[in-house]
Amino acid sequence: MNNNPYQHFPSFVLRTPLLPFDFYRDLTAEESISEQKLKELFKDTVIREAVFLASPPLYEELCRWEEAEIRDRKKTDKLKYSFLKYLSRMSSRCTPFGLFAGCNVGGLGEKTTIELQGADNNQRHTRLDMNYLVALSQDLVKNSNIREQLLFYPNSSIYRAGDQLRYIEYKYVNSKRHHHIVAVDNSEYLSGVLEKAAKGALLKDLARTLVDEEIGYEEAAGFVEELVESQLLISELEPSVSGPEFAEQIKSVLQKLKGTESLLGILDEVDSRIKELDKKIGNPPEQYLELSEFLKQLGTGFELKYLFQTDMTLGADKNMLDRSVVDTVKRGITFLNKITLPPKDTLLDKFRTAFYERFEEREVPLSKALDVEMGIGYKQDQGAGDVNPLVDDLIIPGKKTGHEVSEVRWSSVLSILQKKLVYAIGRGEYRITLQDEDFRDFEENWQDLPDTISTMIEVVEEKGKEKIRFSGAGGSSAANLLGRFCHGDEKLNAYTQQIIDTETSINGDRILAEVVHLPESRVGNILMRPAFRRYEIPYLAKSLLPEEGQLSIEDLRISVKFGRKVRLRSEKLGKEVVPHLTNAHNYGANSLPIYHFLCDMQTQGLRSGVGFHLGPFAGEYAFIPRVEYKNLILSEATWNLKKEDIEPLKKQEKDNERLRKATRELCKERKIPQYAMLTDGDNELLINFNNLTSVRMLLDTVRKRTGFKLTEFFFAKEGKVKDGKKHHYANQVVLSFYNNERLKNGQ
Repeated sequence: MNNNPYQHFPSFVLRTPLLPFDFYRDLTAEESISEQKLKELFKDTVIREAVFLASPPLYEELCRWEEAEIRDRKKTDKLKYSFLKYLSRMSSRCTPFGLFAGCNVGGLGEKTTIELQGADNNQRHTRLDMNYLVALSQDLVKNSNIREQLLFYPNSSIYRAGDQLRYIEYKYVNSKRHHHIVAVDNSEYLSGVLEKAAKGALLKDLARTLVDEEIGYEEAAGFVEELVESQLLISELEPSVSGPEFAEQIKSVLQKLKGTESLLGILDEVDSRIKELDKKIGNPPEQYLELSEFLKQLGTGFELKYLFQTDMTLGADKNMLDRSVVDTVKRGITFLNKITLPPKDTLLDKFRTAFYERFEEREVPLSKALDVEMGIGYKQDQGAGDVNPLVDDLIIPGKKTGHEVSEVRWSSVLSILQKKLVYAIGRGEYRITLQDEDFRDFEENWQDLPDTISTMIEVVEEKGKEKIRFSGAGGSSAANLLGRFCHGDEKLNAYTQQIIDTETSINGDRILAEVVHLPESRVGNILMRPAFRRYEIPYLAKSLLPEEGQLSIEDLRISVKFGRKVRLRSEKLGKEVVPHLTNAHNYGANSLPIYHFLCDMQTQGLRSGVGFHLGPFAGEYAFIPRVEYKNLILSEATWNLKKEDIEPLKKQEKDNERLRKATRELCKERKIPQYAMLTDGDNELLINFNNLTSVRMLLDTVRKRTGFKLTEFFFAKEGKVKDGKKHHYANQVVLSFYNNERLKNGQ
């Protein structure tokens, strides 16, 4: 029985590459791609700009190759393969990246009708890279005229520890931000300054609070400057990753100050030139170079490859998806719900147990609970770089072991999959079909899934039948995949806000608070999103919300009721707080304990989603058949190749006829289709095994690897997504769902 309580939102997000698949098919149709053909493509203004934005250093080398300034054959081959990789990406991969791929919000209807307007009619949104903007803001704070007019606030990570204050300070080592804990005595003077700065204060006013019969103004001002240098005080130019884009935030601060007219003039001119670039796709890269030269007036150094960020919105005359596709996906979610195991022994589980043993049901400040001396810490036993509260001048890198040891969590689901896998491989079958009766003894559980979830599907045709590539649904919020693109797309922003408003309604009296944190300057490019929620938890980043909407680390309290659930509560509001991180940041990678904890709290006691995985079998067989359920493709056919499998190709690499023969023999023996994806985690590269240039690109890419994975590429000459010229595009569709039962109950 299908008791699926999830209802779809009325919109969806289409993602496609810049160029149609027809482009790649035609490019690789012959036995080889001539150097002349590649140079002709490099002259294309749209391709030229897309490559420049993706990699200015590669663009520069390609210009030298174009002018025949590079004679070394190995170097020219490398450049051609790099260029071909980019051409492949911008015609086969749907993940938004610069001008290579974009998205468009569509609606649901009676029939799938999607017609794009083509690359020339796509919209784009360009901005300065966060790496540059953070460096600029730091330089501006050093400007004496600006510094004396800025408001300063206490560092958002400060917390009390007995007679001390502890906080996080960061330093840059080889362009990487390294955090460490600093402990200082909580003197009367320090306490007074921080109290005065709570709502923002000028440095001179902070100094005046210290002046008395024993302390003169100069000494007081020196003390306050020390607090700024040691990052106990943070200026209003501190980066934020929520709200208006950071360049706008910088300008809004400067507009309040005297003597900043020339700086604002430069920033306004930069903004004007960027808007001019955004009027079309196919701008000459020289315009960016001129703009970068103009920016040098501000005096902040930069690398050209870390200067511009661009997102693209697809132009579409029609963008309608058949509701039956959504219904099919819902059935798939129900099926996967039965076979997806709940998480076991998570970090949060271990923390909950340790907390209850130490504090029982007492409520304690978050900062105390996560302090390794006063409380129990969080994730300090893991390989991420630990911060030591006693030694504040050491940077301890993450620990690495010489070899990986994987732990397999066996289940009855894996037993069933193993039997089917062994049977199919033994019979040489290309696909495995899963049936409901295979898992008839498994039950659905809808209580341990997030309030909203999203899934990424691909609508394909195979032998005239529609199939949907679908491997799971989840995420702590359906908005996570969308947030970072909302500044440049009003329609997407409205849709994302609808998702978040639904979550707010579901949670009733609980406070959903956005975690605002900047772990690295460049990471800000994927973290930056509008201020979606009414409340925020700022942590080593600035919140622009009114004071009543900001929940400080010191305001948050932790308790564990009946040893079952970690409860986070705001002291000033007297309500339960559920943190949220509305972006796709992989926060588990070398993150600070408090940030990691807050993000883990998003999915406490929940499966973060449902999905299909082959677990330990994924890399154990030379060939893994495709796995299907009804007309859903849960897992694509996969070929696991070893270094020795391609040795015959490498030996014949310089001879066209012999390489062609060796390639055909490999594909025949392993039943590899003409088109396949070289898959490496989230990175995919399309290979045409009938094209020797493409094969040589593959060999060059995997030359030093001991093994690699190929997966089948889904395409159709008569695909669902096309443009006005009948060119067909690879596609991804992001569907989002909310738990309608919870919405009705207002939980």
